[in-house]
Amino acid sequence: MEISFTLSGDLENPMIELGGKISRAKNLYQESPLMAFLVSIPHCIANMTDNIAKKEGIPLASCKIIARYVLDEKAIMFGNYIFKKIIIEVHSKGCSEDELKELIEKVKRECPIYLSFRDKIEIEGKTLY
Repeated sequence: MEISFTLSGDLENPMIELGGKISRAKNLYQESPLMAFLVSIPHCIANMTDNIAKKEGIPLASCKIIARYVLDEKAIMFGNYIFKKIIIEVHSKGCSEDELKELIEKVKRECPIYLSFRDKIEIEGKTLY
């Protein structure tokens, strides 16, 4: 079982799609501590990706982040919701696959959220044409 978020648009207050419902990040940050935590991971990675791309001169266009929170199904049977891993997909136009791969490696070295949970987070890049 997994929970999936899609983050896109203005990084100051991006659009978040969750279960077919679209909300602004600021609204979800105020909804509950758990929702704030879940939104903060892709939001931080999106900001770091954008900042590093600008610093390195890597062109990004229409960047979208998909975060998939994979739950431990055995734990759910006992009423415990434990995340086994978090898969982050960075989708972007404007750069090559090699540039995106290099960018993601830099994000992995600099993103404070990733560094805090690196044994649980996987980041993948997908270029869009």
